[in-house]
Amino acid sequence: MKFFSLLGRTGTMICACLIASEVFLTAKDSLSYFGDRRTENSNREFQGVETPSQNRYVKYFEKLKIFYNCSLPPRKVLTIKRFIIYSIHGDGSDLKVQIIMQHNIVFSCSSCKNCMIFHDIEIDKAIINLVNCPELYDDVKVKFLSKALPAYYDDCPFFFWFHTSFIQYNRLYLPRHELDNLHKPKTWKIYPTEFAVEVQFDEISQSSTATSTQLSRVSLVGQKDAVGSP
Repeated sequence: MKFFSLLGRTGTMICACLIASEVFLTAKDSLSYFGDRRTENSNREFQGVETPSQNRYVKYFEKLKIFYNCSLPPRKVLTIKRFIIYSIHGDGSDLKVQIIMQHNIVFSCSSCKNCMIFHDIEIDKAIINLVNCPELYDDVKVKFLSKALPAYYDDCPFFFWFHTSFIQYNRLYLPRHELDNLHKPKTWKIYPTEFAVEVQFDEISQSSTATSTQLSRVSLVGQKDAVGSP
């Protein structure tokens, strides 16, 4: 089996297929095999699946295979309470955060909108407390923007993806090498080894979500009655 000229997304799917077909039982072995074979007979650097979020999703698939028989896990609805950025470059006041679901920006915040940013000088970390974060579920992308920092892939300093159903203990901690863009050595002059992002969540009960959905539907019906059907 040879792998050449494959994009990261294709490699992610191949690694998942290797797990599904039980060629390998773990994401680690699957990712390692794919990387070794794709880099084989190449003078270039490692050519495997290196984007951190793509690696994360191969690990998710390992859990699907082991715990859910390759079926989707129960949906988990979350809101983000805060981000904590360790070894921050500056005080964090210039940061803007976008939260994206289904290709739509569902929430954005900055120091003057939808969040409060605090800088802990002693520990050198920025705490971003979100205000009115919407309910999040399934695949979620978080994108950090700043005019003071160089932009890389996706026109931003760094970003990451996660799936809400795999969040444990309402916390996600991502060191530098698990943040997209920052896994590249060219960024390390700005972002030290200790740089990391922590996300703290609140979980929304399914009953609360169902009630919210019902109220939204009632509100929509009322609006249609008020203005007339299109």
